[in-house]
Amino acid sequence: MASISAELEAKIQSAPADIFDLIVKTRGDAGPRLDWFSAHGIKVTRQFRLTPGVAVTCTGAAARQLLTPDWIESVELDQPVSAF
Repeated sequence: MASISAELEAKIQSAPADIFDLIVKTRGDAGPRLDWFSAHGIKVTRQFRLTPGVAVTCTGAAARQLLTPDWIESVELDQPVSAF
């Protein structure tokens, strides 16, 4: 099961129709799994090269599907990052 914060899990559970921007870290290259995301109503907006994973946009209902595949390591909210 994918690692996810309790706060984010509660948000996606309580808002199945809301749109979420998420970072999905995978075990190994996500490239071979891109069709899986599409088939589950999850739009991949960016594939990362330095670390295995993708940025996605999806509904809360679709995001719940990210929690069960064994090849998904973690799911987190996509947020701006800054260095000092």
